[in-house]
Amino acid sequence: MEKKAVILAIGSFNPPTNGHLQIATLEKKGMKVVESILSPVADGYGKKTLISADHRFAMCVAAAEDLDWLRADDWECQKPEWTAALDVLKHHSNDVKNRVGGKVRTFLLVGGDVVDRFPTRNADGTFIWNQEDVIDIIKIGLIIQPRPGFTPMKTLESMPEIAEFSNDIIVIENGITLNDISSTRLRAAIAEGRSVKYSTPDAVINYIKKHSLYKQ
Repeated sequence: MEKKAVILAIGSFNPPTNGHLQIATLEKKGMKVVESILSPVADGYGKKTLISADHRFAMCVAAAEDLDWLRADDWECQKPEWTAALDVLKHHSNDVKNRVGGKVRTFLLVGGDVVDRFPTRNADGTFIWNQEDVIDIIKIGLIIQPRPGFTPMKTLESMPEIAEFSNDIIVIENGITLNDISSTRLRAAIAEGRSVKYSTPDAVINYIKKHSLYKQ
């Protein structure tokens, strides 16, 4: 019997790209994805290049408008401060259970580059990712999408504290890697007046033009 799943993608979406929309392809044997969610981070995330959450959420809505499996959610980006990934995942996991029942599991989608940062420490010796949060995320649901040049499985194998939970982690092994079209490259192209068609949905391009976003 197929297990139903919801995939949650957290990010800046500054702007959203076709690479972000590849979460549509994340099907795994024995698992049916019934919904995918784009959750933009709040303005309090603190990146200098981050435009307002209102614009980023609106672009996510535009990106999802023709895709019945995908929706944008503003629970996270409406908050004034940054919210930890675990708290965002808990919110959506509970929301999904309330809406569609307890038999649907919510997974946080991360790229292999994110996983490679799990054991990385700050200058003061603390972990960039709270290690207890990582374990709790895995318990709720974690899907890893490979990215060229990163080795998430080797990283996880080097973390003995999560070894007992490794069977709960899903790694997409369908030959598809996250699109290398980055939001940074899109912003640079827009600032230089170059075309970004086929890099992001037309509805997003139209929104960017309408509001004159990412101009130098």
